[in-house]
Amino acid sequence: MEQDYGIERRLAQCAPELHSRYRDCVVVSQRMLSRYENYFPDFTDHTVLHTLDILDISNQLIGGQIDKLTAEDLYVLLMGALFHDVGMGVSKSDFEQFRQTLGFPKPADETALAWAVRDHHQELSGLYLKKYWHLLDFPNEAYARAVIQLCRGHRKTDLFDEKEYPSAFEVEPGKSVSLPYLAALVCLADELDISADRNISFLYDVEHMPSARDRQEFHKHMAIRRVELTPERVVVHAWTEDPEVRGGVEDVTAKLRDKLLMCRRVAAERSSFVITQEDVVLRMEEPGL
Repeated sequence: MEQDYGIERRLAQCAPELHSRYRDCVVVSQRMLSRYENYFPDFTDHTVLHTLDILDISNQLIGGQIDKLTAEDLYVLLMGALFHDVGMGVSKSDFEQFRQTLGFPKPADETALAWAVRDHHQELSGLYLKKYWHLLDFPNEAYARAVIQLCRGHRKTDLFDEKEYPSAFEVEPGKSVSLPYLAALVCLADELDISADRNISFLYDVEHMPSARDRQEFHKHMAIRRVELTPERVVVHAWTEDPEVRGGVEDVTAKLRDKLLMCRRVAAERSSFVITQEDVVLRMEEPGL
């Protein structure tokens, strides 16, 4: 499906200077994001291609509300999507510094290190930007803080916390962004980017993946052919003849439903925006039928 770059086009029209700053970061971020392969050579894609998917899904979730988003909202959303997974590829020296800040145990071996990065990557992304934001051409520290909160908010973070996610977060004098809604968009879009085209099968030697869990996760995502958004619902189109993989797809669908309902509440209760999709539906469809 052709990508929709409506968010970026809108920013280019509203604030060319902010758009230019974002475009400069796209170039810089490509190398940063590709470093996730140091830890996860067989893991789902977390490069700029994933970022484009996040923005495409966000654009669909926003729908006709895009005119209500300010230039500042659009910039923070673009930057949050761009850097939300940068923590997946932090250097080992940065990891050790950030681990001590977060206060979790030192991993015992390389496998445990990779899982620790995976489990804490949203906080690692936030700490990475906190350390290096001044090298990434942010307009000021307030913008960096807003983007940090989007990175942190895409997993395991309470978007109802008014202190961490104020409804109006000031990035410039007299200019605020809708932090809860923007964080909810990145959170939900990231959860929805699960279809098979995120795992190009010929790039992976599935049967030689290091653990049964990794192999099972790969097969589960490959069974999900596509995720369709309509104004009323999210439809997960999938097919597998393996009962265990089917159970995994059903679990994913239930998790998506919980995430959708949570993000709908955030938008409805903490912003002037809405997420119109009300449910997640699983359709098991044999290819060619």
